[in-house]
Amino acid sequence: MFTGRQAGILVVLGGMFWLSALAYLRGLPQLLTDPFWNPLNFASTVSVAWTAVYLIRRLAGLAPEQLMAGVGLVGAVVMVTDGLVLNWFPRIYGPNDTVSRLAGAWLLWGYGFSLAAALLMARAGQRAATVGGDAPAQSPAQSPAAVTPP
Repeated sequence: MFTGRQAGILVVLGGMFWLSALAYLRGLPQLLTDPFWNPLNFASTVSVAWTAVYLIRRLAGLAPEQLMAGVGLVGAVVMVTDGLVLNWFPRIYGPNDTVSRLAGAWLLWGYGFSLAAALLMARAGQRAATVGGDAPAQSPAQSPAAVTPP
């Protein structure tokens, strides 16, 4: 599925993405609690998710068929970390339960869009490989030319 190097990069990226999100949440909690900024914060997450998937693909050197699994591994790292923090250390995300709850919602929203972006990028990459001639070769038994009429 992955080389050891790719798996290591993916785990490190998961940690870096989690720390980046934590810094964002700690530095700007009003983006979660303010009625004006909250929807804009959620909307901007779409482009952040797309960029994160692009970075995962490029930095780990993933092929299109590895992208979903790669984003899944990064997601596993950040989601397990979020689960631990939200359950046992919720004040890490913010000063009260409201900020922690909204932070959890924003993080889940971002994970969902990241998975959707990975799916779209993987499909586009596989189509490009097929059009470009990098499709897996068919065996003679699968080839339409190998079928002879009775």
